[in-house]
Amino acid sequence: MTCPFREWDVAYVLGSLSSGDRQAYERHLAVCVPCEHEVGRLAGTAGLLSRVPAEWAVDSLGPALPATVLPRLARAARRHRLLITATTFLVAAVIGAVFAFCLCP
Repeated sequence: MTCPFREWDVAYVLGSLSSGDRQAYERHLAVCVPCEHEVGRLAGTAGLLSRVPAEWAVDSLGPALPATVLPRLARAARRHRLLITATTFLVAAVIGAVFAFCLCP
Protein backbone atom coordinates (compact mmCIF):
# COMPACT_ATOMS: atom_id res chain seq x y z
CA MET A 1 0.00 0.00 0.00
CA THR A 2 1.32 3.43 -0.92
CA CYS A 3 1.56 5.97 1.89
CA PRO A 4 -1.04 8.72 1.31
CA PHE A 5 1.40 11.28 2.71
CA ARG A 6 4.47 10.22 0.73
CA GLU A 7 4.68 13.49 -1.23
CA TRP A 8 4.09 15.85 1.68
CA ASP A 9 7.63 15.82 3.08
CA VAL A 10 9.04 18.75 1.08
CA ALA A 11 5.95 20.89 1.63
CA TYR A 12 6.20 20.18 5.36
CA VAL A 13 9.92 20.98 5.56
CA LEU A 14 9.45 24.22 3.60
CA GLY A 15 6.48 25.22 5.78
CA SER A 16 3.96 25.41 2.95
CA LEU A 17 1.27 23.12 4.41
CA SER A 18 -1.88 24.65 5.85
CA SER A 19 -2.28 24.46 9.61
CA GLY A 20 -4.70 21.53 9.37
CA ASP A 21 -2.53 19.64 6.89
CA ARG A 22 0.56 20.28 9.01
CA GLN A 23 -1.15 18.85 12.10
CA ALA A 24 -2.39 15.81 10.16
CA TYR A 25 1.11 15.22 8.76
CA GLU A 26 2.71 15.54 12.19
CA ARG A 27 0.28 12.92 13.56
CA HIS A 28 1.22 10.73 10.60
CA LEU A 29 4.95 11.20 11.23
CA ALA A 30 4.50 9.72 14.70
CA VAL A 31 3.49 6.37 13.15
CA CYS A 32 5.26 6.30 9.75
CA VAL A 33 8.99 5.62 9.96
CA PRO A 34 9.71 6.10 6.21
CA CYS A 35 8.07 9.56 6.19
CA GLU A 36 9.84 10.50 9.41
CA HIS A 37 13.14 9.44 7.82
CA GLU A 38 12.50 11.58 4.72
CA VAL A 39 11.67 14.64 6.81
CA GLY A 40 14.88 14.13 8.77
CA ARG A 41 16.82 13.79 5.53
CA LEU A 42 15.33 17.02 4.16
CA ALA A 43 15.44 19.02 7.40
CA GLY A 44 18.40 21.20 6.39
CA THR A 45 17.02 22.02 2.94
CA ALA A 46 15.10 25.15 3.94
CA GLY A 47 18.19 26.61 5.61
CA LEU A 48 20.34 25.89 2.57
CA LEU A 49 17.78 27.37 0.18
CA SER A 50 17.59 30.54 2.24
CA ARG A 51 21.31 31.14 1.51
CA VAL A 52 20.85 31.10 -2.27
CA PRO A 53 20.73 34.67 -3.67
CA ALA A 54 17.37 35.36 -5.31
CA GLU A 55 19.03 36.60 -8.52
CA TRP A 56 21.00 33.38 -8.91
CA ALA A 57 17.90 31.26 -8.27
CA VAL A 58 15.86 33.12 -10.90
CA ASP A 59 18.70 33.04 -13.45
CA SER A 60 19.25 29.31 -12.91
CA LEU A 61 15.69 28.47 -13.96
CA GLY A 62 16.56 28.95 -17.60
CA PRO A 63 13.97 29.36 -20.32
CA ALA A 64 10.38 28.54 -19.44
CA LEU A 65 8.67 25.46 -20.80
CA PRO A 66 6.91 25.97 -24.12
CA ALA A 67 3.19 26.57 -23.68
CA THR A 68 2.42 23.29 -25.43
CA VAL A 69 4.31 21.05 -22.99
CA LEU A 70 2.01 21.22 -19.96
CA PRO A 71 -1.24 20.50 -21.87
CA ARG A 72 0.43 17.50 -23.55
CA LEU A 73 1.62 16.24 -20.18
CA ALA A 74 -1.90 16.62 -18.74
CA ARG A 75 -3.41 14.69 -21.67
CA ALA A 76 -0.81 11.96 -21.30
CA ALA A 77 -1.58 11.68 -17.58
CA ARG A 78 -5.32 11.41 -18.32
CA ARG A 79 -4.67 8.70 -20.92
CA HIS A 80 -2.47 6.83 -18.45
CA ARG A 81 -5.17 6.97 -15.74
CA LEU A 82 -7.80 5.84 -18.26
CA LEU A 83 -5.60 2.93 -19.35
CA ILE A 84 -5.02 1.86 -15.74
CA THR A 85 -8.75 2.10 -14.97
CA ALA A 86 -9.76 0.16 -18.09
CA THR A 87 -7.15 -2.53 -17.41
CA THR A 88 -8.34 -2.86 -13.82
CA PHE A 89 -11.97 -3.30 -14.92
CA LEU A 90 -10.98 -5.80 -17.60
CA VAL A 91 -8.97 -7.90 -15.16
CA ALA A 92 -11.83 -7.78 -12.64
CA ALA A 93 -14.29 -8.89 -15.34
CA VAL A 94 -12.07 -11.79 -16.39
CA ILE A 95 -11.61 -12.91 -12.78
CA GLY A 96 -15.36 -12.63 -12.21
CA ALA A 97 -16.07 -14.69 -15.33
CA VAL A 98 -13.59 -17.36 -14.25
CA PHE A 99 -15.17 -17.59 -10.80
CA ALA A 100 -18.67 -17.69 -12.27
CA PHE A 101 -17.66 -20.45 -14.68
CA CYS A 102 -15.95 -22.49 -11.95
CA LEU A 103 -18.80 -22.13 -9.44
CA CYS A 104 -21.59 -23.09 -11.87
CA PRO A 105 -22.56 -26.79 -11.63
